[in-house]
Amino acid sequence: MAPPPEVVFDRYFRGAQRRTEERRLYWGKQDLSQLHPPLAAFLTEVQAALNEALENEKKSVPEHVAHPPFHFDYIASDIANALAFQSGDYSFIGVTMPLFSELWDSCVALSRSQGVKALLEIAETPESEEAILTIMCQTQLTFIVSHEYTHHVHGQVQVSNQGLEAQAYEMDADGYAVYHVLAHLIEGPRREQAVQLLGCEHSPTCIQDEKLLSSFVFALGALRLSRSLSPVDLSNVYSLSHPLPVVRMNCVMRHAINWCKQNDRPDLAAYMTLNQFQVIMATVERAIVGTTTTHNWREQAAFLKSQEGSTYLKKLDALVKAHVAAL
Repeated sequence: MAPPPEVVFDRYFRGAQRRTEERRLYWGKQDLSQLHPPLAAFLTEVQAALNEALENEKKSVPEHVAHPPFHFDYIASDIANALAFQSGDYSFIGVTMPLFSELWDSCVALSRSQGVKALLEIAETPESEEAILTIMCQTQLTFIVSHEYTHHVHGQVQVSNQGLEAQAYEMDADGYAVYHVLAHLIEGPRREQAVQLLGCEHSPTCIQDEKLLSSFVFALGALRLSRSLSPVDLSNVYSLSHPLPVVRMNCVMRHAINWCKQNDRPDLAAYMTLNQFQVIMATVERAIVGTTTTHNWREQAAFLKSQEGSTYLKKLDALVKAHVAAL
């Protein structure tokens, strides 16, 4: 009898692959029983929901490459990362515990922000903080898993991990993940729970949609901003393994607006104006980094407006389009 996926997942990190430098960074499957019980219960619930969604993925999509069945799990490690790999007739997606901790901390900050509650029109209560924390963390995790899922189905598991081509693969995965997350959140099985968490279950559908989309932008904005606190060498952007966080957030918003238009929600697309987006991001910034902590979000934005930054964007966009066209 073939071993269950969680056993294969653990063996992948503990076996012969550990002899490589990369594998030594990851120690095996995270034992959730060693965590605080409420956190372990939350992670178990999220894992079950994500694995159910992966099991029910849409089959026979023309641009998808053949792949073994999926399994999502958590990785014991001391670095923040998410991985897509294949082993033992499974397509694996893994999130390290430090990455989850980063997500959790950013969502805790959002849940405590008066600005976030005001924009989402949620009353200041302990229950509202837990609700915001839940919906934001679920959205971030779903996005990351959908991103890694894209690497599998678009044949990007065994590719170079740096340079502009690798950045193009990351942009493609971000864009495809947006469609999956919004479909799941606004039209799919997450909607009922999400509108209850946001306290708008009795509101008109259009208001619910606006709050759901705003919560998505809050979650992804926090994800990108919290991961842009480290300095980035803007003189060497072509050698980075991932696009600049500002570029990735712009990609997310472009695809989010396209999703609204393609799914007969032109009013929802019109709702998320540039001003609305900027208000949300300013609120995220105050929640995540405060007003005194330095970060390079604005420096990245300024770089992209320069001639060098414009050239970088054009080259990256051309590679993304070429990759998508080849699917």
